[in-house]
Amino acid sequence: MNIERWITSRRNFWHKLEELLNEIDKNGLSSLKSDALQSLGKLYRLTSADLSRARALNLSSEVTIYLNNLVVKAHNQVYQRKHNRWLDIWNFFFNTFPQLVQENFIYVGISFCLFVIPMAASWSCEVQDRDFGNMEFIQGKPIIDDELWSYIENRKLWTDSVSGMSPLASSFIATNNIKVSILAFALGITFGAGTVFVLVQNGIFLGTVFGACQLYGLAPALAAFVSGHGVLELSSIFISGGAGLMIARALLFPGMYSRVDALRRYALPAFHIFVGCVPLLLIAGAIEGFISPRVDISPEAKYMVSFATFVCLLLYLFVPRNKA
Repeated sequence: MNIERWITSRRNFWHKLEELLNEIDKNGLSSLKSDALQSLGKLYRLTSADLSRARALNLSSEVTIYLNNLVVKAHNQVYQRKHNRWLDIWNFFFNTFPQLVQENFIYVGISFCLFVIPMAASWSCEVQDRDFGNMEFIQGKPIIDDELWSYIENRKLWTDSVSGMSPLASSFIATNNIKVSILAFALGITFGAGTVFVLVQNGIFLGTVFGACQLYGLAPALAAFVSGHGVLELSSIFISGGAGLMIARALLFPGMYSRVDALRRYALPAFHIFVGCVPLLLIAGAIEGFISPRVDISPEAKYMVSFATFVCLLLYLFVPRNKA
C-alpha cells in the first residue's frame, strides 16, 4: 500500500469535514441544509475509519493527531447530547490526557533527556571541581548563590528552615512548580529555544546542587527530601516540556501545512497535555509541603512515598482504558 497516495486520496474528505465543522462553529448546526447534514454523518464515518487505519499503519503523529481531533469534534456534533461538565472533566483526566501523553511520548522523552543529561554532566563537574558551582551562569550570577553555599558549607540543608512551615506553604511550592512547567510549555512558541533553555537550566542547577551536597556529605539528606515529591514534580516538568516541544515541532517542521495551520493542529493537544499536568503538580506541591520537610518522617518512609507515586503514575499514564 502506498501510504502517501492513500493520504492524498483521503485528504479531500477530511478537508470537507473540517469545512463543515468550521461552518457549524460559526453559524451553528441549524445553519446546515439537509444534504450537508447527511454529508456530515457520512464524512464522520469515513474519517473514523481512516483514523483506525492510520493507527493500524502507525502513521506519523501529525496525521493521527489531526484525524483524532477531527473525529472527536465531528462526534460531538453528530451525537449531540446534554453535557455533564463533571463527566467531561473526568473523561479528560482519565482518558484523554493519558492517551495524549502516550501518542506524543517521543516529545516527553526528548524533554527528559534535555533535563537529565545536563543534570548528570553538571553533577559530575561539581564533584570533580568544587568551583564549578561558582561559575557565572545567567546574567553574571553563579549557578549556586552565596546564600545556598553558606548552608552547604555549614553542612546544613536549606530545607531544614522550612521543616516547621505551615501546610499553607504547599500552595506557594505548587505555584513555583507550576511556573516552571508553564515556562517549559509556553516557551515552545520561541521555536523551542525557550523550552530547551528552561529544561537545561533547571537540570544544570539540580545536578550542581546535588554535586555540592555530595562533597559535603549532604546528598543522602537532600535525596530523602526530594524523593517524596520529586517523581510527580519532575515528571510534570518533563511532560510540560514535551508539550512545548510539540509547538516547536509545528513551527520548525510544519510538513504539508503552513506554519499557522500546523500550529493550530498541535497547539490544542499540547495545551491539553499541559493542563493534564496541573493536578500532578498540585499533588507534588502538597507532598512537598506536608511530607518532604518533616524530620519526624524517616527517609525510608519518604522513599516509599516516592515509589508509590512512581507506580501510580505509570499505571495512570500507560494502563490501557476500555473506551466507551
